[in-house]
Amino acid sequence: MFWIGGHAPYSNALWWRELGPDSKPTHFTYDLYFYLDDATAPEALEFDVNQTISGMRYVWGTECSYRNTGDWQIWDSAGGKWFNTDVPCPQVSSKQWHHLAWQFERVDGKVHFINVTVDDKTSTVDKYFDPQKYGGQGISVAVQLDGDYRQTQYKLWVDKLTLTSW
Repeated sequence: MFWIGGHAPYSNALWWRELGPDSKPTHFTYDLYFYLDDATAPEALEFDVNQTISGMRYVWGTECSYRNTGDWQIWDSAGGKWFNTDVPCPQVSSKQWHHLAWQFERVDGKVHFINVTVDDKTSTVDKYFDPQKYGGQGISVAVQLDGDYRQTQYKLWVDKLTLTSW
């Protein structure tokens, strides 16, 4: 269970887990179930995978931008900004479990956002971005809660988070 609230507008809370170095995988499935006590409260919810190898960081940053665009946004590492896709990210219902799965790959030196599935509805994203220069080695997964302009408090539960790689 993760919680965000307080008095600082547009604050966020980040959870991540380092999975160790592994340069071999090039394909990833990021899969989880989530539950919100108040689905109208988040500014956005972010779900990420990172792989750092040979001085390059491949970031599959994804954000369900509920309040800003209503679409999925993906992270352009080299450009240092969010890219708005044309894939809708409709507001999910409160007090109900939802299933989320992302398909990614590292191909030809780029990150490739393949598709996203929310509650059994799959949408194609098919966008490529360059990685960024970065030290270190490793793979990590992350979940981030983004607060709104009032910093409305809410709780997010995450269950069965898996990262499958090959």
